[in-house]
Amino acid sequence: MAAPNPGLLAAMLKAQRLNGVLRWKVTFTESGFKGETNLAAWSGIWIETSAVKSTQDFVDVVANQTSNPTLVGSSLAQLIETIISGVEPAGNTCIGWSGWQDLLKTDPQAALEIAEALDLACQERSAVVIVCDSVGSFPGISELSQG
Repeated sequence: MAAPNPGLLAAMLKAQRLNGVLRWKVTFTESGFKGETNLAAWSGIWIETSAVKSTQDFVDVVANQTSNPTLVGSSLAQLIETIISGVEPAGNTCIGWSGWQDLLKTDPQAALEIAEALDLACQERSAVVIVCDSVGSFPGISELSQG
């Protein structure tokens, strides 16, 4: 299990070096990830999507994990608008996405569409999605090195 260098994510966020959706082959814990985003003074959102097998599963799981149960059954666009743009207007947002491997294995097209929709939203705002976990590859998104 590859753990990130302590403080590295916070430093990259503070320096505004990250934007969009990036694959980082490190394993964060939710508390470790939140600690890094707090250190950088960014809004941190942790999503864990193990066993998710479709876009709608993704929407429903993330809606519940982000305390937005009214978004269950909504579209991917509505979910992304709420979790990225719905955070403090002037704030920066970093999402840690763990457990994405089941979705990628079951429906690689849905996984890529989710990543592309997240990337588009991130480009419009100061936001980044870190697709983490030390295991697996996520074709179609840029790799981030440990530094």
